[in-house]
Amino acid sequence: MCTSGRKFFCTEVYEAIQVTVTCMQGTLKLWFLKRKDAENRLFFDIGPKLKLADYKINIIEYGGKSIKLKSLIDQADTKGLIFYEDYNFLPYPPNTPKLVMDFFNLFLGFLVKPASEINKEIMDPIL
Repeated sequence: MCTSGRKFFCTEVYEAIQVTVTCMQGTLKLWFLKRKDAENRLFFDIGPKLKLADYKINIIEYGGKSIKLKSLIDQADTKGLIFYEDYNFLPYPPNTPKLVMDFFNLFLGFLVKPASEINKEIMDPIL
């Protein structure tokens, strides 16, 4: 979107942000950024800071004016669109029809969503 030169509606931009970036707040704030590697495979980068180039997107609602991507991501975080208190990986078969969910999908085969409760039985240390 940033490099296309096209103009986009805010809803399009926020939808793209929601499937690409998320923030988890625990004892440390972590950013998850979905990316593609050199072979076009999806993976995600995790870090305490979201480091992006100075990308800008042309927004139709602002008369086609260029807005910094980082400020749009910060707004999405502040509005709670990409913020989660915790995460939980849930495997599902690849042939399952796409579910309509409001959870950040990190990569194919898994969904991540806020965990309402942590199952302590699966957290026993390996001895």
